[in-house]
Amino acid sequence: MKPLPGTVTAPLLQILGWLGWLVLLICTARIIWTATLLVVRSHRDESIEGLIGALLAGVIVGSAGLIAGALYAPV
Repeated sequence: MKPLPGTVTAPLLQILGWLGWLVLLICTARIIWTATLLVVRSHRDESIEGLIGALLAGVIVGSAGLIAGALYAPV
């Protein structure tokens, strides 16, 4: 199978890069927001799920680039 030309892959990789940064920014904002809720509502157990979910999403997005790079690597 012939690889796609650079004129096709370059814009796609740029868009994926911007989307990755946007998702990481949202995850960071969510972690800060949830940590604030944990401080304000320290006597309740309702905010910890949001913190774990935001941290997990950050890990998944952070590793997605490495996984995609390994799958895309030319043979």
